[in-house]
Amino acid sequence: MRVVVCEDDENLAELITTLLDGDGRFIVVGRAANGDDAVQLVGERQPDIVLMDLAMPARDGIEATRLIHASDAGQHVVIYTGSDEYGDVARAQDAGATGYLHKDALTSPELADALHVLHTNYRRGLPDPE
Repeated sequence: MRVVVCEDDENLAELITTLLDGDGRFIVVGRAANGDDAVQLVGERQPDIVLMDLAMPARDGIEATRLIHASDAGQHVVIYTGSDEYGDVARAQDAGATGYLHKDALTSPELADALHVLHTNYRRGLPDPE
């Protein structure tokens, strides 16, 4: 599956890319360091999954997700954040995100499995298991 990683921390973006590329089920086709670049890159690369940080410079992940969905309502966006606030999940869903991960999951060896489950459920029309 083709993935665009939207993360402003270069070290974390590199770690995510390494974990996903090393899994065999995923290929990272682009990385964006801010919300504006994320919107543009997703439009150009047409990934299967957009892995979007909630807190992005320029345009945050919520607004970037909203713009991505205005352009392509079928785009699968998975939002992640370090926040445990339910309001963040609700805002992400309202913007069109159809998956939510805590930022701690990004450094886990299970990241690829979690994304695979989220994407499989998305394609089948099943709710996010969280």
